[in-house]
Amino acid sequence: MPLGVCLIIYLLALYIGAMVLLWQSLRGQKTATPLVTEVPFALREGQTIVGIGETTQGIDFYIGDYVRDENYCDL
Repeated sequence: MPLGVCLIIYLLALYIGAMVLLWQSLRGQKTATPLVTEVPFALREGQTIVGIGETTQGIDFYIGDYVRDENYCDL
């Protein structure tokens, strides 16, 4: 068998082996669930969040000049 054909077969075998190892490792991984923060309020038309501050009690949202605590639901 010519040397070029042996080299191509060898490289093909290495490629297939690497792909099998990659597929096995990816199949065994579990995807982490993304962290989602639910915001218990909706902005009114024209309102913009200009800042967010994290405190020991929770997260404060700064809407214009008004500071709203995440545990307070009525605007």
